Amino acid sequence: MSTIKMEILQENLLKILREKCSSGWDLNVFGDHIIVNAREEEDNFRSAYITVKQEITRCVKAHFPERSNDILFEVRNGSWNGSFKIGKTMSES
Repeated sequence: MSTIKMEILQENLLKILREKCSSGWDLNVFGDHIIVNAREEEDNFRSAYITVKQEITRCVKAHFPERSNDILFEVRNGSWNGSFKIGKTMSES
């Protein structure tokens, strides 16, 4: 996957997430992954992480059902962080 295609996908994805899917998150790109800063700190990071992961996964699958590359996310909340990947759906031929 070329860097230009990845950048275009990330830009389009950020736009969709900001407009339709984010619930108070600060979204940024760092290298090959998207940083999701959950603004409200919670005592239970695991529940915040799971909520963010579910909402983002649902949004990506709805708006980008066919992807030729993996999309990497890092979720941050206070001093906690975790990451996940949404896999590609198309093989590169």
